[in-house]
Amino acid sequence: MSDAAAFHEVDDAVRQDELKAWWKRYGTWVVAGVVALLVAVTGTVGWRHYQASQRAAAGAAYTLALGKIGHNDAAAQAELQKLATDAVEPYRWFAALTLAQLRAKPEERVDALLAVAPQLPSLLSDLALTIAGYQSVDTPKLGEMVAKLEPLAAPDRPFHGSVVELQGLEAWRKGDLKHAREIWSQLVKDPAAPPGAVQRAQALLNFTGEQGAK
Repeated sequence: MSDAAAFHEVDDAVRQDELKAWWKRYGTWVVAGVVALLVAVTGTVGWRHYQASQRAAAGAAYTLALGKIGHNDAAAQAELQKLATDAVEPYRWFAALTLAQLRAKPEERVDALLAVAPQLPSLLSDLALTIAGYQSVDTPKLGEMVAKLEPLAAPDRPFHGSVVELQGLEAWRKGDLKHAREIWSQLVKDPAAPPGAVQRAQALLNFTGEQGAK
């Protein structure tokens, strides 16, 4: 055996002995670290799958509950109440918002929507308040609701067009037709206003204009 070969053989033996010693000292921690990493990755993936399955189940239950509205309102309300309590987001919010609109009387729906709004994220909270405004149109609460909705009439709020429509209706109901027509005129020129609100504003402008001409 040459000197070089002997040197390599000794060097390999030394490396193997060092590796064995290193593994004997740290091997348990390496295995534990790998296991912990695998558990973390598996747990994260499993949790995501669990959340996805929970959302899918909640979505299916919410759809079934909606299908019962008008046919079996008691069952629909019971299922929506369960979802509003136990379901994952966003179906818990959707169920609570829908449930509030199933009350028998407009005043009850207004109160229920006002109660649920603080429990919802910002966009859905604004929606709940706006729906409460529309529900109050034929009740004595319209003026109170229009005042409450004033901050939502700002141009940067998502339902400002609908709130402006309610402001016009309140002015008309109070007998201030001039102000009501000013509001409706602004509404029909607002490119961000909902098409339905624009159409109703234009119809009211036409109607009140004809009434004034007569």
